[in-house]
Amino acid sequence: MHPTDSLPSLRDQVAETLAGRLSVEARLAQVREREQAQRGLNAMAYLDWASALAQARELDRQARERPARCGPLHGLPIAIKDLFAVRGMPLRGGTRAALPDLGREEAEVVARLRAAGALIFAKTNLHELALGATGENLWTGDVCNPFDPQRQAGGSSSGSAVAVAAGMASAALGSDTGGSVRIPAAFCGVTGFKPSYQAIPLAGALHLSFTCDHAGPIAPSVDDCALLFEVMAARRTDHGSVPRRPRLAVPRAWLAPRMDDAVAQVFARTLERLRHAGAEIDEIALPALDTAWAHYTPLVRAEAAWVHRAALAAGDEGFSALVRGPLEAGMSIAAGTYIDALRAREAVRAEFAGVLRTWDAIVLPTSPVLPPRRGQTEVEVAGGRRISTREAVLGQTLPFSFAGVPALALPAGSAEGLPVSLHLACAEGADARLLALGRWAESAMAPAG
Repeated sequence: MHPTDSLPSLRDQVAETLAGRLSVEARLAQVREREQAQRGLNAMAYLDWASALAQARELDRQARERPARCGPLHGLPIAIKDLFAVRGMPLRGGTRAALPDLGREEAEVVARLRAAGALIFAKTNLHELALGATGENLWTGDVCNPFDPQRQAGGSSSGSAVAVAAGMASAALGSDTGGSVRIPAAFCGVTGFKPSYQAIPLAGALHLSFTCDHAGPIAPSVDDCALLFEVMAARRTDHGSVPRRPRLAVPRAWLAPRMDDAVAQVFARTLERLRHAGAEIDEIALPALDTAWAHYTPLVRAEAAWVHRAALAAGDEGFSALVRGPLEAGMSIAAGTYIDALRAREAVRAEFAGVLRTWDAIVLPTSPVLPPRRGQTEVEVAGGRRISTREAVLGQTLPFSFAGVPALALPAGSAEGLPVSLHLACAEGADARLLALGRWAESAMAPAG
């Protein structure tokens, strides 16, 4: 059982503090105890407990003296992926290479969290430069899965998901270029939300791919993610609604050969629960998934090489070999190949838009396989076929980042003692509707009684 299973919602945690039932200082002490007990998971990149304690005491003073003026995240310990600038904390991006100047002391999204009363107390480890989906990192060490430390935590927001799953933070900020919020959330049994492109500002964040990057929350539940999104995007979500019979589209022909048996069985049971709750579920063809896979990598590598062009030109030896290779490949991407990828994205967006005019959401597993073992580069899927771990894991999530549509990963059960996650995607801009649908699905999948 996760520590998060016994915690109140984020809204209730704030209410506890404002009612004087649990101080911010006491909550921080709980977080510190869990972090110290589970340090071997390697979730955290930077901690300053003295500074955090001073912040906690100030937040407690504010709760006592002017509770009506406290923000919606008051006193919540929130960890930040080490890809965002945070005042008073170093920014390393999981690498030893020199990083470009971000031009800000603190990322805009972090400033919004802080203004809403969040206790910004730590930075989390990640796959180097966010260029990978495993959470394995030569420089900082692997982030380990809290269900089984021999398995991958997912990436690139690996530390953020582990911190939430292990109770080391009430919630965390991640980034998602091809699945980097949703994959670690899935592997660690928590919820991850990737909003529509540009819904959350990225000023003061280290880009990987400036046309695919998104910021997003990782938290225990859909409602927790909705609360965080409202703060980070400065928009309301209470206008989202769920039709009486939600129409869900499953790309079955694309999925069938990609899933391992354990995930396929959980997914089938999940669909039955959603049907029982009233959903109409149809199978569709979705060629856009293959189109996105074919064009995502050259687009991201070309943009990543441009972001890090100064360090690459200087021959900076601070990139690990696993990251240097893709970056150098990105430097040689032809202009025509890059433009083809941009044009393909418009085709993918148009196809998604057409599907999502008829259906309320596209639904599939967040990952078609259980969390692989650390260092595992191939996985076995349907019929004993073996594919690369990268293709298996990213193939489910990257099309939705590539297209910029909102997507949500939420726990859907387990197999072999490891979490399985459901993935929902809605039309571009329909963030509130997706969060409402996510709440509905979360309730539909909840165990009876």
